[in-house]
Amino acid sequence: MYFHLSTEQENNLQKLPETGMGYQVVEASEAGSYEKQKFLVLNSEIVINMDGRENEFVRKIMMEGIFAAKRLSDGITLTGIRVLNEREIRSTVNESKNENERGALDNPKVPANGDELFTRLSAFDDDKRIDKTNKCLRPGSFATTQRDYYECKNVGDSPIERYALPSNDEIKFAFEIKPQKGDMVQRGIVQPANGKRGGGKEAYFENGTSIGTFIIQHAY
Repeated sequence: MYFHLSTEQENNLQKLPETGMGYQVVEASEAGSYEKQKFLVLNSEIVINMDGRENEFVRKIMMEGIFAAKRLSDGITLTGIRVLNEREIRSTVNESKNENERGALDNPKVPANGDELFTRLSAFDDDKRIDKTNKCLRPGSFATTQRDYYECKNVGDSPIERYALPSNDEIKFAFEIKPQKGDMVQRGIVQPANGKRGGGKEAYFENGTSIGTFIIQHAY
């Protein structure tokens, strides 16, 4: 099943880190219950039970459109929310000492050079990790490098596989970000997860990016 969150819970989830680009996997209880469950949260808006049927429901949500899905679904309130990080959902454990083989969270923070562009991919036109008021990336968000995004497109690779996204549905939008010099980023390689192979480049911005660093949104 899938559900929609209140605006207050949407806002709270936007303040929590992502598990991977465009999604959060959370452990939480439904209000009134003490039983912990795992949920897939898309765009901080839609909550899907992780019971083996999540791909089916993601596909249904994409067909309906997220606004219709929110209108037609029941509301849910989650308590005791803990976001699982990328390491906790990996298909394999990479203990390599080579920074060029590890996931972003396994590597140190380094300052951006102020020139490099990064790209965030999404199935949603209104990607909640993009703060369009301040024109920046929210804290705890993932992206890839613009160069890797172009390589993915030019060789006809699947972004779902390359960036180990949790659903098999189409990526429709790209958001370009140019961090300021000194914005901190962790760089790495997307590790296998969600039954996908990974292998693309990933960048994690624990503190987000500076105001004015979101450049443009366009079709994938």
